[in-house]
Amino acid sequence: MITPFRLHAALLTPHSKERMSWHPHGVLVVDERGAIAWRGAEEELPEHFLPLKEIRSPHVLLPGLIDTHVHLPQLDCRGKFGASLLEWLDRFIYPEELRFAEEHVARDIARRFFAALAGAGTTTAMVYGTVHERATDIAFEEAERARLRVVFGKVLMDREAPAGLLESAADGIAATERLIERWHRKTARLWYAVTPRFALSCTPQLLSGAAVLAKRHDTYVQTHCNESGGEIARVAELFPAAPHYTGVYEAAGLLTPRTVLGHNIHTDDAQLAMLREHDCAVAHCPDSNLFLGSGRFPIEMHERHGIRVGLGSDVGAGTTLSMFHIMHAMSHVQARSLHPFVPLYHATLGGAAALGQDESLGSLDPGKQADMIEVEIEQSFCRGRRLHELSAQEIASVLVYRSSNQRVGRMWVGGEEIQRAEDGTGAAPSPAV
Repeated sequence: MITPFRLHAALLTPHSKERMSWHPHGVLVVDERGAIAWRGAEEELPEHFLPLKEIRSPHVLLPGLIDTHVHLPQLDCRGKFGASLLEWLDRFIYPEELRFAEEHVARDIARRFFAALAGAGTTTAMVYGTVHERATDIAFEEAERARLRVVFGKVLMDREAPAGLLESAADGIAATERLIERWHRKTARLWYAVTPRFALSCTPQLLSGAAVLAKRHDTYVQTHCNESGGEIARVAELFPAAPHYTGVYEAAGLLTPRTVLGHNIHTDDAQLAMLREHDCAVAHCPDSNLFLGSGRFPIEMHERHGIRVGLGSDVGAGTTLSMFHIMHAMSHVQARSLHPFVPLYHATLGGAAALGQDESLGSLDPGKQADMIEVEIEQSFCRGRRLHELSAQEIASVLVYRSSNQRVGRMWVGGEEIQRAEDGTGAAPSPAV
């Protein structure tokens, strides 16, 4: 249980891509369950909250950031330039992932990864692992220790990758089921995602077996789709009967309301209609798309079809875990200036919606979990104005488009302040909220 408190700060929280609430002199009250009991302007604070412990911050309070697509084993592969997607995987990523057969490597990188996520202000993340069962256990152990909300899965591959990263469909499915039984919903902050890497690296038997597992245990599904031309062409060769890339996943039974597809750049109306029919979500990864030259994400088409879209850092093709940088990159990849509410929404409430958790996460609304971050921004504004004189649009613009100047201060998950150790070892364990 949490000791209830009230936090006085400038508060910004999304309602939609078009509307945000901004309280320059705000208060947020957290109850004993780690949920938000009240949020509003200081002058409107009900008197019965006055006896609670008071915390004051000179910074801006936001909902915790949500990363819907990121690769733990690729943390040290950021910035590996010079290749298209498939060549990049062969040259840099697969050799790195082979190292995760060694427990000390898996432990070191997992610990640093979750510490870095917390340092970036990410309170919830959907994360890919490697094929190794023991490395996946280690990643879950470190996620639990870090006290973050984490959806994680062991990657499944049974073809088109180095021999050391392949396993039979039967072995991959059996290992995944053991991991699900150990970790899915072990605490209120941990979930499992059945994770076929992409159709190219999976036989039809592995894809359909993965779908059976996800349905049996009510887990998430995460995979990649329509990221690059070379990938799409190879999938067409391997699945000649499929009408398109998305159709491969539909035939296997992998399209569900708990499925999050990474990228989905080179798509069309038929594939988007299929995703909408199954109520799937998409993770847009703008920094990664820019780095690999994968193309422009068709955000307007996704909106027209009503597809839920979150933002993903996609480290290691993404160059940073900072979701502030990813918000900024979202505008760059569209080759136009986006209203700042749009990327901020997709990194918070939109990400929660992509994960099907927008009723409990993604905004600072009463009744939701108190997942929040303190953002230390450069407080020098146009025409000499001060923070409390800015509009919601102006403060959102500062947060998104001055992204290199932001520093995340304190962080709370479920009302629990997350202590981020200087040595990168993460937080000490305590009961989950």
